[in-house]
Amino acid sequence: MNIETAYYIIHHFPRLLTAMEHAAIRHYNTTSKIGAAEKYHSVETYNEKIKWHKEHNNLTDDPSILKLLENGIQALYIMAATRIKEEAPDKIYFNNCPECDQLARTPYARQCKYCGHSWHDTIAAQFKATNVFSLTQRPNTLFYSGNIISGTIKIGMKLDLTFHAVAIKPKITAIEHLDFMAEKKAELALGVIIEKSEDVEYLKRQGVLAIPIIIEK
Repeated sequence: MNIETAYYIIHHFPRLLTAMEHAAIRHYNTTSKIGAAEKYHSVETYNEKIKWHKEHNNLTDDPSILKLLENGIQALYIMAATRIKEEAPDKIYFNNCPECDQLARTPYARQCKYCGHSWHDTIAAQFKATNVFSLTQRPNTLFYSGNIISGTIKIGMKLDLTFHAVAIKPKITAIEHLDFMAEKKAELALGVIIEKSEDVEYLKRQGVLAIPIIIEK
C-alpha cells in the first residue's frame, strides 16, 4: 500500500483505528506540535506543557503504544491502513475517478486531482439536515430531516454519507413531510435503509454536520 492511500484511509475513516493506533497518532501529532524544549523560555514551561498533555491523554509513556511509532508515522499509517483494508474492506469507500481511476482527495470529492475530470453532474441536490433519527418500528431505516438547499430530491436517489466516515451511499426509500405547527415550519425527512445496526447507531451518535449532504442521481 502506498502512503497516499494510507493517508486517505486513516484521515477519512478514523473510526476504524484501534484505541492504540489512535493513541500513537495522537502522541505523534502532539509531540510535533509541542516541538523541542529549546524553543521554550524555560525548562519549567516545557515540562508544564508536557504534563498538561499527559493529563489530557495526548501524550503517553506506554511502551506498547510508542512501539507503533518506532519506524515513523508513515510506517504506522501504512500498517494501520493495511490492517483496516484487510479486516474491514466493506467499511472503506474508495472514491476513484471514473475517467482515470485514480484516488480522489476525499471520499466526497467530485473532481480528479490527476486528470482534472469532473463528475459534479452526478449531484442532484444538496440537503441541509437538522436532525437524524430512527423509529422503533423501523430500526434499520434512518431518517435525516431538514431542508433542500438546491436541486430536486426523488425516491431512488442516493444519500452520500461518506462525509460521516462510512462507506455507504444508500438509496432514499422514503420522503416524509414533517410539520411543526408550534414553530410554524415544515421540513422533509429522507429515509434510507442501513443494513448494519452498528452503522445506524454510529450515524445517530454523529448527528448532523454543518455542511450539506450531497444527494446523487
